[in-house]
Amino acid sequence: MDVIGTTDSYFIAKLDDEISYRSLIVTNTLSPQWKDEEWIIRNVPLNAKLTIEIYDKDDDSLNDDYIGQIEIIDLSNYQAPTEGHRILDSFGRYKGRFHLTIQSIELSELSKKLPRYTFDGPCRYTRHNSSVVGYLTMLNNECIYSTWKINLRRISVFFRSYERQQWNRQYRIAQTIFGGTPTSIIKQNAFKLAHKLLYRQTIKNNETGRLKNADDLWKLILYDNKTQKIRTCIYTYIIDDNSWRFSETGIGYFTDYASKHALHANCSQSVRYAGQFHPRPKFGWNQCDDEWELVFDNWSGTYAPNANLLNNLKELLEFNFPGLNIVVYDFKNPLLQESMKNLKFAEENNKMNSPCLNNLVVFRPNFSETNN
Repeated sequence: MDVIGTTDSYFIAKLDDEISYRSLIVTNTLSPQWKDEEWIIRNVPLNAKLTIEIYDKDDDSLNDDYIGQIEIIDLSNYQAPTEGHRILDSFGRYKGRFHLTIQSIELSELSKKLPRYTFDGPCRYTRHNSSVVGYLTMLNNECIYSTWKINLRRISVFFRSYERQQWNRQYRIAQTIFGGTPTSIIKQNAFKLAHKLLYRQTIKNNETGRLKNADDLWKLILYDNKTQKIRTCIYTYIIDDNSWRFSETGIGYFTDYASKHALHANCSQSVRYAGQFHPRPKFGWNQCDDEWELVFDNWSGTYAPNANLLNNLKELLEFNFPGLNIVVYDFKNPLLQESMKNLKFAEENNKMNSPCLNNLVVFRPNFSETNN
C-alpha cells in the first residue's frame, strides 16, 4: 500500500449496506494477509453490490485511519482479477490492491425460504477486556471488565423482522433514553460512546476466535483459564440483527449508570431479544463436575421482550451450538428466582474457595464434537 511506514490493517465488507463483516487486524505490515476470514451469506440478490473498506487501526484514537475501498458488482459471475482490485481512497487516489475469492452457488429450495442476506457462518467471537472499566466496576480481582460479541447464524430466521422487541414505553429509564427530549439525545450519545469503548476492536486488548461447537462456547463463557475456575455469575445480553452481545452483570458503575441492555445494543430502539443468562450444573451444585446448562430469561426492563419468543431463543442457540443444554424461563417464573439464588450462593462459596469448584482443574462439559 502507498502509505508511509507499516499499518495495522483490517477491512469491513458490506453487502448493499444490509449486512456487514469486520475482519481481524493484521499488524505491522504493508502487505497484510487475512486467513480464515470466510463469510457465508444466503439468499443474496443478483444485483447485490459488495463494498470492502480498508482501515489502519489506531488504538490511541476512537477513529481509525481510512485507507480506501473497492466495489464489486455482478457477484454471481465474479472472476478475480489477476493483479487484484485497485484500492482507491476518497479522492480516487491509488492505495494498493486487494485480493479475494468469491464462490457463488445456485439458490437451493431451502435458501429460497430464508430472508434476504441471511448470515450462515462461521460463528466468530471477539472479547474485549477493558482495565479502565474494570477499575470502575471492580467485578474481579484482576480489575478487568469483559464484553463478548458472538456472530450467530440465521438470527433473522428465528426472530423475524416483525418480531423486533421495541423499547419499553412503560419503563421510566427507557423513557429517559428514547423519549426524544434534548436530555435523552445527550444520553444516547453517551451510550453510543460507551458502546464504542466497550466493543471496539483493538490490537492489545482483544481476544478473537471461531466457535465450532458447544464445547468451544462453554470454554469461552464458563471457564476462566487464568484461575482454572468456573465463572459463577449472571450475564446481561442482547441479540441484534447479527450477533449475541453480553457482559457480566454486577453492582456499581453500569448498574447505577442506566440500562445495560441499551448500552450493549448501542442505544438501538429495538433488538431481536434481550435479558439475562447464567450457568448452572444440570444436576445441582453438589454435582458441578457433571453436565452444565445455560439458563436464559427475558429480564430486561428496557425492551421487555415477549415471553412467547423464549423458545425461539432456545432454538436459535441450539441451532448454532448443537448439543448445548438450554433452559428458558420468563422473568416472573419462581423457578428462575430459585436458580439465581442458588447461583449467588455458589458464587459466594467460590470466593471462599469451595472444594466443589476448586477441584475442577480440567474443565470439559459432556458434549459431543459437532461441527457447524
